[in-house]
Amino acid sequence: MALTRVPALLCLALAFGLAADAIADAPRSRSSRRRRAASARPRPPALPALVVPASASARDLQVGEACRRGLEGTSGAVVAMDPYTGRVMALVNPQRGMATAYQPCSVFKIVVAVAGLTEGVITPESTYNCTGGCWIWPGHGVVNLRKALAQSCNPYFEWVGERLGYERVHHYAELLGLGSPSGINLEGEASGTIPVAVRPSQVGHLSSHAAGVATSAVQLAVLLSATVNGGIIYQPQVSGPDGFAAHERWRLPAGTVLGGLSDGFLSAVNEGSASSAFDPDVIVAGKTGTCSGVGWFASYAPADRPEVVVVVFVRGGSGHVASAVAGRIYQNLYKPAAPPHAVGGGK
Repeated sequence: MALTRVPALLCLALAFGLAADAIADAPRSRSSRRRRAASARPRPPALPALVVPASASARDLQVGEACRRGLEGTSGAVVAMDPYTGRVMALVNPQRGMATAYQPCSVFKIVVAVAGLTEGVITPESTYNCTGGCWIWPGHGVVNLRKALAQSCNPYFEWVGERLGYERVHHYAELLGLGSPSGINLEGEASGTIPVAVRPSQVGHLSSHAAGVATSAVQLAVLLSATVNGGIIYQPQVSGPDGFAAHERWRLPAGTVLGGLSDGFLSAVNEGSASSAFDPDVIVAGKTGTCSGVGWFASYAPADRPEVVVVVFVRGGSGHVASAVAGRIYQNLYKPAAPPHAVGGGK
């Protein structure tokens, strides 16, 4: 059932300059009036920099503020979602997090891993000897799935993708919600793209770098949530918790294998490409991506009992930068600053 799209938003206060008012008082020529009339076409309303539900709970507001503060000073976007319902608690910079699709880089390796596991091309114990041609020039040596996800080993996923073939890679990308709108109840969502076909020589590079693929942060939040919740593709909805009804779009087919992913996601933070999100007191797991001048970190926490999926996108950065943003967000959520201690005075 299609959901009515509603502006279920709270906005951060925006300050506007007064210069336009002063200019409006000046006399105008006939040609300038014609130009104004031509440019006065209606435009869709701009979304605020921070979107939270109109009926936000205190926790929703805390999540939104943590996301805003975590991204502060960085060009990008953040989406925070409940992985078990699809309820969106916060969206920072929706133009970049929902309305524009970007190359997902190595986050796409999650798709290839699910496809490889389910199709029997690999098991979590399958190994590949990475001897070079990776982002670390000597290579990673012999890696299994856990280490390949943790270190974001390109040759490993090129190998898996080539064994799968593009038809199966494409199929699992669609199953996990890529290439079509997620159905979020906000206007202007980008659908993203998945190439219809690629040459056999390109399958490996696409499998490791997502060359030719474009996704939004919201779509990646839905994808990662499916690996957490047992394979349910939810329709994301900006909504408060009261009276909320989750909407399943579909479930992954019976027999889809998701086991083995979480170990790699956890290792990415504890010892791999997302180490900048590490905190001994907050167990975080996720997958980084870096390519074409953008960075990603699709993550969840606490890793042992996930409560929230947070996807960070950065422009002009890397997965390392994105994971650092996520680390700050989780610290703000789970390690709030302690109030200052009162200092006793003497008599």
